[in-house]
Formats: sequence, C-alpha cells, structure tokens
Amino acid sequence: MRLLLIEDGNEYEEFARHFLADRFEIDAAHTAAEAQARLSSAREDPSRAIDALLVDLRFERARTEDLVGDLPSLARRMFAGDLERARRWAKDQQGTLILAELRKAGFAQRAVFVHDFPPDRLQNLRKLYGDVHAVPAFDADAIARALGGER
Repeated sequence: MRLLLIEDGNEYEEFARHFLADRFEIDAAHTAAEAQARLSSAREDPSRAIDALLVDLRFERARTEDLVGDLPSLARRMFAGDLERARRWAKDQQGTLILAELRKAGFAQRAVFVHDFPPDRLQNLRKLYGDVHAVPAFDADAIARALGGER
C-alpha cells in the first residue's frame, strides 16, 4: 500500500518512515497543491497509486500563501473582518480544508487524522468527505489499522 502524508512539517513523515515503513510505501506533501500534484501524478501511473492519506490537522508553520481558503472572505464571514483570527483558524483547520479540496478534485482515498475528534465532529467529517477516520494518538498499529494496512 502507498501512503501520502500531508503535513506542514516532517514529524508525520519521520514517524511513518520509522514505524509504518514495513506496511506502507511512503510519500509526503506539505501543501494542498503538492498533495493534489502527487495524487494527480499517481492517478496517471497506476504503479504509483496512492491508497490512503495520513493528514495533519494543524498547519501552524504553513506560509499564508500556501493556505487553502479565501482568508479575506473567511475573516468577513466568521471573524468580523479580523484577518489574523481567520489566518489562525485556517491554520488550525488546514488539514480538513485540504481534504475538502482533494475531495472536490475527485480523490476519494481513505483519510486518517491523528486527532481526538469528538464523535459528532468525526461523523460530520464523514458526511462531508466520505472515508475519514481518526486515531487519538501516534500509535503505529492503530494508525495502520485505520489506514487499512493491518498486518
């Protein structure tokens, strides 16, 4: 199985290469554009097909220009015009915003977040984005099961 990690740093990649490499071939993307490019490329070459996504929820280190979402519109709609609050919210939710973009582009791979979502939030993510799972901690076996790479 091939796994695409989507994160703003390299912690997920280091974790996956150390604890999941025996179960998955690993690739990484650090922005929505990179993720979409990797998935599009894999779609064209079936030998490089990506089976699952491991998605970081928060992108604290992401550059503003790499964030998905129209920040001025978001600021007006949700934060009384406060662009900084909108930027912080977009960074805190970037993983789900990236997943939304990938789903719009037709990529339906299973997506897993390492986050302890409340049950109603996870259910809502599933309604919006299909095959979405969450694991509350960096537990390699639990993550592998959620990704579909059981031993």
